[in-house]
Amino acid sequence: MHRLRSWIASHRAISLRLAALALAALGLWLVAAAAARRVTLVVDGERRVVATHARRVGGLLREVGLRPTAEDFVVPPPDAPLRDGAVVEVRLAHLVRLEVDGHVDALTTPADHPENILFQAGVRLFPGDRAWVDGLPLGAAALPARGVSRIRVERAYSLSLRQGGGNRPLRSAGATLGEALWEAGIPLRAADEMFPPAGTSLEGGTGVRYEPARAITVEADGTRLRSWAAAETVGEALAAAGVALVGLDYAVPAVASPLPDDGTLRVVRVTESVELDRTLLPFSSRWEPAPEIEIDRQQLIDAGEAGVVARRARVRYEDGVEVGRTTEPEWVAVAPRDRVMGYGTKIVIRTLNTPDGPIEYWRAVPMYATSYSPCRLGVPNYCSTTMANGEQLQKGHAAFIVRWYRVMRGQYVYVPGYGRAKISDTGGGIPGRRWIDLGYSDSDYVSWHQWVTVYFLTPVPPEGLILWVLE
Repeated sequence: MHRLRSWIASHRAISLRLAALALAALGLWLVAAAAARRVTLVVDGERRVVATHARRVGGLLREVGLRPTAEDFVVPPPDAPLRDGAVVEVRLAHLVRLEVDGHVDALTTPADHPENILFQAGVRLFPGDRAWVDGLPLGAAALPARGVSRIRVERAYSLSLRQGGGNRPLRSAGATLGEALWEAGIPLRAADEMFPPAGTSLEGGTGVRYEPARAITVEADGTRLRSWAAAETVGEALAAAGVALVGLDYAVPAVASPLPDDGTLRVVRVTESVELDRTLLPFSSRWEPAPEIEIDRQQLIDAGEAGVVARRARVRYEDGVEVGRTTEPEWVAVAPRDRVMGYGTKIVIRTLNTPDGPIEYWRAVPMYATSYSPCRLGVPNYCSTTMANGEQLQKGHAAFIVRWYRVMRGQYVYVPGYGRAKISDTGGGIPGRRWIDLGYSDSDYVSWHQWVTVYFLTPVPPEGLILWVLE
């Protein structure tokens, strides 16, 4: 009994020690597990999550049994530090057989896509080239699980396709010209014109002339004609159908136009008649100097004559029906002759006795006279003593409209009831009247509103300072 109790006590002690060791081991495992990094590893497209204690990418790869070579693709690189949550992609290189331009090469590459493989091999694809991937055309081929194993490239031939009056470059790797046109979206028909023939090999070819035959319908002279033509323009199609245009006849569309999509052409027969119309062309009037006539007098030199303008109207008939009248550009059948008025340029000097004494003048003109002073300028609440010539406004100065002033500035005139005046200033004038504004100072102002005769005093100014026609 005593031995039994001793054995039980000893067994319990051993069990307690084993349980303690187990708990310690579990704690160490939990600590280690907590320190592990969780990394996403993608190998040849297959993705899985890996727990690792590796500190660098290369250590992770060794843990999973991968020994990448220099030709394999590893991102990040093996010596890169490994962080929790990182993504490591590995593409293992494989052998690809390349057949290009009759040459066979082998390339070890991690690339899966044919375009990348060809780029790595320095092979460029040009328009019209064909590429076959593991026996299937590039683009239609489904990539195998372990990547491409064979790529074959067929180079295209360059051609020049002449169609519709223009040249179109073509590139094709087809066997014949017909196949090249089919690849370019040009179906061939029996009536098409093509040289060389469609069955000619592309090898060594440089150009092809092709005109597709079109079904056409020609409406002319009240009938409908159906035909076929491999023509580029409407005119060529009409010629092929034996329909001629005469005189002003025209086609719809025009003969130089390409054939319409529906192949329907219409010929319009055209005739014309001509009508002539005449109208008078008014003559103009002009002034000419007349040295034999005294200044400020006029004389009719030439009464003038109206001209004649002619117009030609064309009446147009299409298919026997009047469609319009077109007036052609008019022309002057008889030119008009200007009416000529002579203005006097003869200067006659005269004398006149006045209350201010005798004067000598060379021109006498009826004018409507007004008067002004520094504070009677016609502008409310405004005064000014300075005239256009810079002198001070006072009696003995007068103003004309600007156009007269520019020519007569500084000349002297005599106005009965006012006396001598120098043309020194400008004013607005009175529309429809020859006008003079007589100057005063504010202290001696006299109001004028009447017709007077203005005498232009000698000496006679040079011809350039004479207004021969006062308007």
